[in-house]
Amino acid sequence: MPVEQERHQVNPDSKREPGFQRFTDPFVEKVFLWAFPRWIRPNHLTLLRLALIPAVLVLWYFDLDWWALGVFAVAIATDFIDGTMARTRDQITLLGTYLDPVADKLLIGAVLAWIGWRYLIVQIVLAFIFLELLLTALGVRMLLRTRTARPSNAFGKTKMVVQSAALGILLLASILESRTWIQVSLGLFWLALALAAVSGASQIKGVLSLLSPRRVQDRVDKPADRDPTGDSAEDDPAR
Repeated sequence: MPVEQERHQVNPDSKREPGFQRFTDPFVEKVFLWAFPRWIRPNHLTLLRLALIPAVLVLWYFDLDWWALGVFAVAIATDFIDGTMARTRDQITLLGTYLDPVADKLLIGAVLAWIGWRYLIVQIVLAFIFLELLLTALGVRMLLRTRTARPSNAFGKTKMVVQSAALGILLLASILESRTWIQVSLGLFWLALALAAVSGASQIKGVLSLLSPRRVQDRVDKPADRDPTGDSAEDDPAR
């Protein structure tokens, strides 16, 4: 589907971005986006993030810990950059709307399961990530029925930031063998879990609302009400 056609079908409510994005987007644009020519699309960075997942795991497996941490940092950075790129360059697509959060969850889930499975909070967080992937699949079903993407919410974006920071600290603490920083990381995971619960409840409520027969019929009867400049969705700090 052409980019222009895809953009026409994104929920206009997603223009309502969390306040912190209005501050971070200009910073990311000034510091990073100058290095990316316009032929590089946000979805290219999302695919790069997916490709870096096995790279992090392989480096960690061969005890190249600092390299693994560096590659993980690059992968997380693409999560911030692709969202800002999509918004500031008007390059938002429905594919990116759903691929971006899936890449985030797979990155966090794979690395976290590899290095932190022995901790109870990590096991709970991984269960929530699996649930979020199921909700994302339900969102695709909603898209096929309503041609409308759910907007992100502030809790989901904040959760992703906290989760990424917690995992980065856990990686660093494992390298340094610091019990103190491991405890800091686990504490942040508990905070991320609370944010995930609130975000998940909000997403479930929104999905069920849009899947209701009355809402679906309204969208079928009034296709002209769609905003051709709609924005993207989900629970990562980038979109």
